[in-house]
Amino acid sequence: MCLGVTCNDNLPNCSLMQYLYDDSSMSIYMLTLSESVKYKNILANPQVSLLMDTRTDVKPMELPIMALTLYGKATTVSDPQKQQSFIDQMVNKYSNLAVLAGDNRCLVIQIYIENMLLLDGARFINQQI
Repeated sequence: MCLGVTCNDNLPNCSLMQYLYDDSSMSIYMLTLSESVKYKNILANPQVSLLMDTRTDVKPMELPIMALTLYGKATTVSDPQKQQSFIDQMVNKYSNLAVLAGDNRCLVIQIYIENMLLLDGARFINQQI
């Protein structure tokens, strides 16, 4: 899971999202509906931010929590075959997305990663792409 943040007219919107990562294109893929606030914000302002962390993977008193913030530009996958391929991959990985994926308003969002910020415990590591 990651927290996805969009913004339009200085009004931020955030939501928990399930995602796929494709290292060949350095992109994150997610599903949304064409009427969602998220999609409307992306149309108005394609700059987005995503936050992923390890807090559910780390037991207390073990490793420090790591958090990765990604900054990028969002668009939708317009090729119908590619869109269906990503929808199928998402449903295979996350069966709870089957209803959303079956809706004819379902879109695949592609986020091109432009910058990253890693928080390793209390240490920041900023990485320009």
